[in-house]
Amino acid sequence: MNCRSTRLWIVALLLGACVLSGGLPGRAPECRAAEGLPDYPVNPYATITWEQELLEITNRQRMEQGLAPLVMDAQLMAVARSHSMGMARQGFISHDLPSGSLQSRLVRAGYYSEVARENVASARTVHRAHRALLESPPHKSNILATDVTRIGIGVVRHPSLCDKYLYVTEVFARPLEVGTGSAAVPDSPDAMVRSLLAERVHDLRKEGGGPMDSDPLLHEIAAKSVDSLSLPCDRTQIRSLLAASAGRLQEKGKSDLSRLEAVVQLVRNPGNLRLPARNPEGRAKSYGSAVRRVTDDQNQPAFLVLTLIGIGR
Repeated sequence: MNCRSTRLWIVALLLGACVLSGGLPGRAPECRAAEGLPDYPVNPYATITWEQELLEITNRQRMEQGLAPLVMDAQLMAVARSHSMGMARQGFISHDLPSGSLQSRLVRAGYYSEVARENVASARTVHRAHRALLESPPHKSNILATDVTRIGIGVVRHPSLCDKYLYVTEVFARPLEVGTGSAAVPDSPDAMVRSLLAERVHDLRKEGGGPMDSDPLLHEIAAKSVDSLSLPCDRTQIRSLLAASAGRLQEKGKSDLSRLEAVVQLVRNPGNLRLPARNPEGRAKSYGSAVRRVTDDQNQPAFLVLTLIGIGR
């Protein structure tokens, strides 16, 4: 299952006028097989041997198709093991346990990815589990995906000694790369989002959107304003936010802007952050941003990101 979810609201304040546009995410179809796998050393029923064996089988399958092998990722492994343990305890396989969807589990683990996919299965051996996954087109597609580089595998035996089934979770991902190409993401949500927005701003500059310099005052105003936003976000509250922000700019004597735009985004994965090219005239002079952790309407952890863009005269 390829996980991606973003919501976007945009409002421009021409010191009077405003424009609003929005987009809602679609939910990716659930993908699972009838046969499955076991977990990691978080519990007495898991062994590293099963997971290593499945990794070797998976990479052999990929290399036979001319694809690069996947690298075992410790964070993804912990997420996969925890999910397999949950499936073993309840006695059936599922992508959505009380612990949440794959994306919510990754966010809680502090793991941010450009792409995330998941296979779950239950079988008496890892070989049977792998074979069952290959016989399911959506699961085989995850195993042979070209847009992932890492994998986490969790294999757990059912707690009942009379039940010989293994519960398997495979999490495939491509880590979110920030700045220098490192997969490491800053601990602070603000720092992480600012790094990502800086990259998006750089792209807009190259497209002729304007200088879009980072403005400490706009960052400060955004930080004070983001807490006032409630979900779902609507035109009225964003217009009020922009009016208050414009007043703050006037108090500080900032008179070089003709209007202020607000981009409000609700994202589960910060990698989905985007800034729309709304300034073809190239007068986007400055910007500031802030982020707040929220829970979305599906009870999943998410980030509410406010970006203020100052348009020059």
